[in-house]
Amino acid sequence: MTKSSAKHDPWRITRRLAGLAYELTPQMFAAATFLLGGVMLLSAVTPAFNDRLAALGRFYPPLLIDLSHFAASVTGFVLLLISAGLWRRRRGAYYAALAVLLVGAVFSLLRGLDWAQAIELTVAAALLTPCRAAFNRRSRLGEPLRPGWLLMLAAAVAAMLWLGFFAYRDTAYTDELWWTFLVDKQASGFLRAGAVLTLAVAIRSLTTAPGASTHGPAAPEEVERARQALRSAELAAPEAELALLGDKALLFSPSGRSFIAYRVRGRRWIAMGEPAGLAAERLELLWTFAQLADSYGGAAVFYSVGEGLLADLATLGLAVRKVGEAAVIDTARFTTEGKGRQNLRTAVNRAEREGAGFEVAPPGAARGLEAELRAVSDAWLRHHNGSEKAFSLGRFDIDYLDRQPLALVRENGRIVAFANLLSGAGGGEVMIDLMRYDPQGPNGVMDYLFTRTAQWARDEGLARLDLGMAPLSGLEDRRTAPVFARVGALVFEEGGAVYGFQGLRAYKAKFGPAWRSKFIAAPPSTPLPLALLDVALLTSGGWLGLVGLRR
Repeated sequence: MTKSSAKHDPWRITRRLAGLAYELTPQMFAAATFLLGGVMLLSAVTPAFNDRLAALGRFYPPLLIDLSHFAASVTGFVLLLISAGLWRRRRGAYYAALAVLLVGAVFSLLRGLDWAQAIELTVAAALLTPCRAAFNRRSRLGEPLRPGWLLMLAAAVAAMLWLGFFAYRDTAYTDELWWTFLVDKQASGFLRAGAVLTLAVAIRSLTTAPGASTHGPAAPEEVERARQALRSAELAAPEAELALLGDKALLFSPSGRSFIAYRVRGRRWIAMGEPAGLAAERLELLWTFAQLADSYGGAAVFYSVGEGLLADLATLGLAVRKVGEAAVIDTARFTTEGKGRQNLRTAVNRAEREGAGFEVAPPGAARGLEAELRAVSDAWLRHHNGSEKAFSLGRFDIDYLDRQPLALVRENGRIVAFANLLSGAGGGEVMIDLMRYDPQGPNGVMDYLFTRTAQWARDEGLARLDLGMAPLSGLEDRRTAPVFARVGALVFEEGGAVYGFQGLRAYKAKFGPAWRSKFIAAPPSTPLPLALLDVALLTSGGWLGLVGLRR
């Protein structure tokens, strides 16, 4: 057979099509199991034929028949739950489905000699048996349902309840139907099995954070591994060093030279920034992270990513929205000359007349300055009635600060302001992270710190100084803009009482930066406003921190 004929071999094409069909086996059996569960619930809420019950009564006591009726309704409900695991190719769901289908067939006979339903359940189990290899994902005990499956479950049970009330409309309803477990009526079964179990599953599914308990903060050795990866990284934004805080989980590539820093909150697995490491490993690491989140029933979210990652995120099929702009100074063009920079010149001259001086301490210097740095940080926190942040911002942690250079402002030898500097891959960009100053220090001390840091970066050959992001900056309130952008623009313009969005942008604007767009990306089914709220809660340390009640 020639190469050309082999390429068009009909049997080869048939085998490939059969392989694709086999890949769809979990979804087909999930749909079939969901339907069979619905059928069992349907039969459970409709009266059994009296002649069949009479025939059963000759051989089995009424208590066993009542128990089977109740067990059949519970079995139908369990099949609805198992179908979600089959859809996700869970190995445990495969074995559970086989067992429950066969048990359901037995209960179908015992509750009312329902031969047709018993045969359907048995045939489904027989067809499922040889498809073991298609269910190749390990099981997760008690995995919560996704919102879509939860809605389907609620809809099925709601329909069952309505049908049950309709079928037993001539039966007097009392509260006893909700708590009496065994009576000589069939009417109470659908109330117990449907309402109670659905409520329990819904509460657990909505309050569970899949994977949070096993994907917590990185261990010290993982943080050190990330630090080594950053030293040899080809691609790494300055904020990748936030992974060294130790408050995030870390996912490494097989080589260990690339990583993603993330936190799990609810159903969202939120990556902070872009992957850091080797360019060749970036896309595969993104896929690995998305698939890991999916394997736990979660959704991968990427926060504060730049334009350079958008093509890869589109390859993953994620929806992208702008969330703000970072102020980035071109150090070669930065100057304090000219009318527009008069305020900066004034701040520098005043600070130095009052005895201020600027220096950059190398990595490893923070620990020896801990007492002075902590005094400045505590004074700043008291003055702002604030608390330490996390996740997307640095915090006062001496081990973390000791790993980076520190920009220091001294007044007559005493430290009155400081900021730690994060470096990007290649040494071409540096970012100001944690910024603290003594409110009793020189006037305009932060203007002085930023100005001298920009000049230092230029003298060190660093092309850019990132002053950090202005949240919600650059969003447009236009008629055809996405609702996310329009609401964000409204909050940016009118939310000054809660958070000085416009004031923060205006302050950074006086240094003449270019504005670099920042984005959030998530699956289309994930509400981006909720994902952004999760980021705010992670950064603020919860609701109390977000509303300013935690000190």
